[in-house]
Amino acid sequence: MPGPAVPLFDGNILQKAGEKALMRSLSLRRKFVAGTALLILLVGFALGILVNHELHNRFEDEIHKRGLSIARYIAQVSEVPLITENSVSLKLLVNDYRKIDSDIEYIYIVNSRQELITHTFETHILRDLISQAQLNSAGTNENFLKLDSSAGPIYDISVPIRGGALGTVHIGLYDSIVQKNVHGVLLKMLPFVLVILALGIAVAIAFAAAITRPITLLTRGVQRFSTGKLDQPIAVTSMDEIGQLAAAFNDMTEKLRSTTVSREYMEKMIDSMNDVLIVISPEGVVQSVNRAYCELFEYPAGDIVGRRIEEFGEHDAPLCMYPAFKRALSDGRVQGVECACRKSNGEYIPMLFSMAVMKDDSYNPQAVICAAQNISNLKKVQAALHKKQTEMEVINRNLEQIVASRTAELAIGNEGLRLEVAERKKKTEELQAARDAAESANKAKSEFLANMSHEMRTPLNSIIGGAEYLDGDLHTPEQQRCLTMIRQAGESLLVLINDLIDMSRIEAGQLEIIKRPFDLPDTMERVMLMLGRGADKKQIRLNMDMAPEVPRLLVGDQMRLHQVMVNLLSNAIKFTDVNGSIQVSVTSADEQDGQIPVTFEVRDTGIGIDQNKLKMIFESFTQADASITRRYGGSGLGLAISRKLVEAMNGSIMVESMPGVGSAFTFTVMFGKPEKPDGPGTDANTIESGGADSPYQPLADGETKRILLVDDSQENRVLLRLLLLKMPLLLDEAANGQEALDLFEKNSYDLIFMDIQMPVMDGFTATRMIRKIEEGSQRKKTAIVALTAHAYESDIRACLEAGCDDHVAKPFKKKTVVRCLSTHLKGIPYE
Repeated sequence: MPGPAVPLFDGNILQKAGEKALMRSLSLRRKFVAGTALLILLVGFALGILVNHELHNRFEDEIHKRGLSIARYIAQVSEVPLITENSVSLKLLVNDYRKIDSDIEYIYIVNSRQELITHTFETHILRDLISQAQLNSAGTNENFLKLDSSAGPIYDISVPIRGGALGTVHIGLYDSIVQKNVHGVLLKMLPFVLVILALGIAVAIAFAAAITRPITLLTRGVQRFSTGKLDQPIAVTSMDEIGQLAAAFNDMTEKLRSTTVSREYMEKMIDSMNDVLIVISPEGVVQSVNRAYCELFEYPAGDIVGRRIEEFGEHDAPLCMYPAFKRALSDGRVQGVECACRKSNGEYIPMLFSMAVMKDDSYNPQAVICAAQNISNLKKVQAALHKKQTEMEVINRNLEQIVASRTAELAIGNEGLRLEVAERKKKTEELQAARDAAESANKAKSEFLANMSHEMRTPLNSIIGGAEYLDGDLHTPEQQRCLTMIRQAGESLLVLINDLIDMSRIEAGQLEIIKRPFDLPDTMERVMLMLGRGADKKQIRLNMDMAPEVPRLLVGDQMRLHQVMVNLLSNAIKFTDVNGSIQVSVTSADEQDGQIPVTFEVRDTGIGIDQNKLKMIFESFTQADASITRRYGGSGLGLAISRKLVEAMNGSIMVESMPGVGSAFTFTVMFGKPEKPDGPGTDANTIESGGADSPYQPLADGETKRILLVDDSQENRVLLRLLLLKMPLLLDEAANGQEALDLFEKNSYDLIFMDIQMPVMDGFTATRMIRKIEEGSQRKKTAIVALTAHAYESDIRACLEAGCDDHVAKPFKKKTVVRCLSTHLKGIPYE
């Protein structure tokens, strides 16, 4: 029986992603050795091809000379039998030569009227072969031709007898003789190639050890730095790039240590001040107070910071300073203001304070700095002096001098405070700069992800598209199998790239959920058809059961639902053995606040998961057992992405599993109801059905459509031209948006394939300019299809807003391009 339900936290395991993770875990030394070995293999492969070509040419030349010598001799000997019409002698002559030389496939002689006189064909006369030879060798010259036959290519050597007056001798030698000799030479060269490869790997290992040794020392130094050991510099053992990096890292460590000491010194100095320091925002919110404030007024800092001035009592600091605060904001500063401030126990303290406004680079107020001094002792002295003023005028004059002295000291203290405020302002500006740098780095990360997606999809377009073009045109099983490997590897790499970019966008909070009406049964049927072939290969029974109460039309993100189902079903097929079974169930519950909960379950009879490892499999890049990765492969991203997608669609996902019995993944998603009723009257144009094929009509009267291909990549243009080669299309090419505009002004096009990211002028600008030209000249609107590696929903919206009519993401397949042509150009047949 399946175990208890546990929330799902992690993702599908994609087979080919394991290779990517393996490359990341390899050391630099192993990567260097592997790269060198691969380079040697590539060079050896290229040399092998060159040697094979040269050997084939040489052996072919020897065949030519050998056949020509034999043909000349037979032509010379057969003159008399031809003149005397002695066909028996001719027959004995050609049969004897045919028995002597086993490499000769056939010999036949024709007269001057191209009539067959004698031959060595054992069963039936190859009329087609003779016709090819006579057609290509007509005349009085010796000829060496390569003809096609049912058994393979064959070389036909023809020599005229007495200048062609009496006839022509033809000798046939199979191309397999040349191939056999070439293979023999290549097999003899193979041991030398293996020795060179072994020597190259040994040299690479030695070089890798010399290169990575200083890098290891640098890594250890960085690890010491991460633990806070800033007083242990990295040993510099060389003056190459790595040595320079180590020296620069030592300089950075020393500066960071000095900066840390200086910051701690300033914080201690502010807390050691005897005068009160208060920092107030322009809105009147207390931002910070120093230790002297807390000790003088007997309030903890947590009760003061974050409160507005108006929230304090009438005689509490800093409300009693509020009038001066307002004047400081308008005048820039206030000095020498006295007020009585109340402590927490109700006692009043006379204070003398000054305020100054701290401004940013744009002269906008950032904060008001208030420095206050307890003048209780000064007030007592002043009271005593006033009481005895009449009795002690001399003492009074001395007292005035004392007050003047104290005032001078206060001015000096104020100047020190001003310097402290300036330093705090500098620190605040540094903090602002650091925050701006962090925001810039986040923006750069988003741009980097978009650019990486584009740069990886663009070469994949040539790989997958080129493999699709060659599919079916190859002659040997080995070539077909190699082509299938290339196509599958490209598609697996594309899935991995999409998963990595999706996970990065999810972690950056940039996941988009697009809610649109869609056909649920159609979506599920397409998922089953998509993965049915994989299940059939393993003889797995794949069934789906959809409850009758499940609505046909729902509002939600059909693409994300499709992605989650593909991830779960792919996992089930991967981990289910031959002759197993997989059951897909879809049910729904009663409507809740206008939302319909729909539950999807994928239950398999696979290997199952231990109960204590159910949570572990839900972490990113993690599987229940390391042996699973080695046996089945995968990156550990699919289930993590699925969980995030389900949660983004206001749903949850669970798993039940038991080793040896199987697993059951269940998730529930809340969908909306379409505005129009579920029935025959629903507008099909508003429903997403997963891309059903459009009907096609034949072209009328041999009509030819004219198309403009705009792409800065020549490989992409060549690939698209090859895919559309057999269609009734006239294709023009442009390498950027400006060239496309120039061609559009001179010609009329039925459709334009427009790349987006191009030099000189990008696709967005070119599309807008084309639409302006059409409006200004009242030309017929041309269909523009964005053909780009930018494949996110936001990218599609940007293309449509720029004026494009459709969007095809790279790497594309031929059926996708043809379906797009059929949609916008009536009459284009689907191939």
